[in-house]
Amino acid sequence: MSRLHLFIAFIVFCLFFTSCLKDQENDKEKIVEITIYPETGYGASIMSDIWTQPLIFSDNDDNQKQMLVDIIFEGLDIDYERGYKYTLSAEKVWMHEPLQDVSSIKYVYIELLSKEKVITENSEENIELFVSPETVKFTPKYPSEFEDDQSPKIYNALHTKKTGSDNWMTLPAIEGFNFEEGYEYVLNVKKITQVDPYLIRFVLLEIKSKTLRN
Repeated sequence: MSRLHLFIAFIVFCLFFTSCLKDQENDKEKIVEITIYPETGYGASIMSDIWTQPLIFSDNDDNQKQMLVDIIFEGLDIDYERGYKYTLSAEKVWMHEPLQDVSSIKYVYIELLSKEKVITENSEENIELFVSPETVKFTPKYPSEFEDDQSPKIYNALHTKKTGSDNWMTLPAIEGFNFEEGYEYVLNVKKITQVDPYLIRFVLLEIKSKTLRN
């Protein structure tokens, strides 16, 4: 190959490389459709030890359900009610320089597309719960609860999960159950879902085991 051809090839490569660097320096964006689900999750920000009830959502770009924790969602403007499924459009942004301790992906709200009541009947379900020997701090969110001074109400809540599951829950109480800190439990409980107003209750059926943990 002649020196001229080598020089031209070098110039083309430099232009291509520079273009790639510029693309990497800019945030990538895409319009997506977001689904917000009718039941909330349980979780805490990595910046806090207080659990709450994050929204559960997915977008049609990857269809992966996740909790809205440590994710920036600019301008989100919906009056969320549990029991309803929401569909909205948003801009999905892959941030080139994300803020510390948050996801590198953020969303920018565009508009609400639909709101559909999908939990329409009262229901009951018997489940088995594992209860951790230590409580966690928890503040409800949908609806929020407040003290007399209007500060958020914070419970010492049970840290529990369905046996065989890795999805932890935080419950202020299980009706009929008296928790003793330092003991872990396996319980049979009845989960009661009430539609109007939307409410979930847990009622003790049986204590299957109670074990002291140091």
